Amino acid sequence: HMLAFYAIFVFIAGLSLISVVPAIFIELHMNAQKVEEENAMEKTMQERRKKIERMVEQMFGLVDADQSGSVSIEEMSQALGDNDVLEMLRQQLKKVGVAEESDVANFKLGLYELWEDTKLKDEEDMKVELDQSEFIEGVLRNRE
Repeated sequence: HMLAFYAIFVFIAGLSLISVVPAIFIELHMNAQKVEEENAMEKTMQERRKKIERMVEQMFGLVDADQSGSVSIEEMSQALGDNDVLEMLRQQLKKVGVAEESDVANFKLGLYELWEDTKLKDEEDMKVELDQSEFIEGVLRNRE
């Protein structure tokens, strides 16, 4: 009698192990695949951010009309109102490979919001000029 129960127990335990072991390997593989996808997405986002930073650097060069290395409220205001500057920005974006109209609109919006923020600071601090890193950070902060 006990031998029959033992044989049935071993049979059922064997079937259970046959089911569980592959499930463990499948779960491990799925977790590894998820981590790889997250790493790839993070890398893509970093590359996109670097590309956007390069575009904003080019935008800084276009907005900095007097080539002083800093941008004033007047220069930002002038760039926002000048369609030639926006067309030059559009051409620069085409060179970099991002010529989507939404990107130009986003940069213009980011510049406008930075102009507004700087204008508020200017009323408090008298004359505000942004260097390249402040300009890039401001446009990206307002864009993201």
